[in-house]
Amino acid sequence: MADNHSHPITGSEEGFRSLLTRLEHQSLRPDFQIQRQLALSHALQPYFHPLMVPPLVPLPEEEDLARWFVYADYLPTDGHASLIEQVRDLVMEHVPQGERVWLDSLRHSYMDLLEVRDISAENEAVYARLQSLGDKQIFDVVPHTRPVPYKVGQVLLTRLLRGLADIRLPGPPLILSSSMGKAVFELTNEMRREIEIGTGNFALAEWAEFAKNFGYMIMWSVAKVRRGAWTVVDSQINYQNTQGETFLYAIALYEHHDFRSMADRLRELDQFTPPKKKAGKPSSTASQSDTLTWVWLPPQDPSDARTCPVARLTLTPTQLFVETDSADRLDTVKHQLAAAFGFLLHYQGETTAAPQLRTPEVDLLSDSYIAPPTIVPKEEEQQILESLLETAYLEWAERPSPLLKGQSPRHFCSAQQDTKEVAAIIDQMEQHDLGLRRTGQSAYNYNVLRGHIGL
Repeated sequence: MADNHSHPITGSEEGFRSLLTRLEHQSLRPDFQIQRQLALSHALQPYFHPLMVPPLVPLPEEEDLARWFVYADYLPTDGHASLIEQVRDLVMEHVPQGERVWLDSLRHSYMDLLEVRDISAENEAVYARLQSLGDKQIFDVVPHTRPVPYKVGQVLLTRLLRGLADIRLPGPPLILSSSMGKAVFELTNEMRREIEIGTGNFALAEWAEFAKNFGYMIMWSVAKVRRGAWTVVDSQINYQNTQGETFLYAIALYEHHDFRSMADRLRELDQFTPPKKKAGKPSSTASQSDTLTWVWLPPQDPSDARTCPVARLTLTPTQLFVETDSADRLDTVKHQLAAAFGFLLHYQGETTAAPQLRTPEVDLLSDSYIAPPTIVPKEEEQQILESLLETAYLEWAERPSPLLKGQSPRHFCSAQQDTKEVAAIIDQMEQHDLGLRRTGQSAYNYNVLRGHIGL
């Protein structure tokens, strides 16, 4: 390992931390606060963009990078000296030599993307060999903490404090996977070339010159890559219930009047088969009190011992429940049902609203973006079902029903001067309530329907 850490001038970690505290205090002075806010909002600009959906927030390491940008790189727009110059020229306060020794190292530092090439020990000291992705320079660096939190091949977004006995990091770096780090570099390099061509400033061809003046663009690239990775992850969102099964949130309800005919035709529907656990039940002997189920299973992954349904049909004596894992699949199944049954089915309502979106975490250390399952708690599942049934049954008493020869429940009771048949239908609906089947709790108060017909 190259001996580039033998410079006679030394600086203590305590002195550097004290300098950072002093710079932070100086940046918070009333006459500099506006400049501080301008600098921070500039470095973290993508996160303040109104069209950033979802509204991602900066990581703690990005916030550190933004503060170091304020201390070391930012040139005030109102004529103020830079913060480092302000501290260097302080006459009303004593700045200890332990802090001053770090001023030049910090002033000349710049943000960089550094690939970890090696981590080794030398005379009981640990050094990380880092190579800049920008200009391929190699540095042997004293890690900021032990054990070293990064691995060979990963990329660090940080800045290096050079010019003293050892090259050091100012604090925890932002650690990126190899592919993500290189994607950030490519984005930044494109912006560098655009600026170079647009301004004619060919000095920016030197990576160090560009990084010192436009290092915040590396931070912008990180935000863009995070946003792109989030888009990939979001497109793979996999909702699961608390049992680890695919969560079927796109649901439609139908009413019917011919259980046996429905059962016979549903057995012939493409994609759907009886669930394995009920395979032994002789469906041909189904009576009017039976409930039959068919499921749509995706192609089985050889590595997955259990395949969960992506759609389910549940036939009760009075209703058909269609449950699917997406609005698109629900549309597909509805078209199949319309082609197969026509007017045998009477549409009651549906819901396609996905469960509450939780911004998925993007693992910056992963070379592939795979969304972890989003678990939908039973409480949220119950709310979805309650909302669906409340809407579907809102005007149930007034709507024509195939079970009552096309008459509405209210009109049928009035014409027949009898509520027994309608009461039996409500009892069947309550017995086979979708909430009872899915969460163990009824998702609707059927006394509301009974009240509508005078029970």
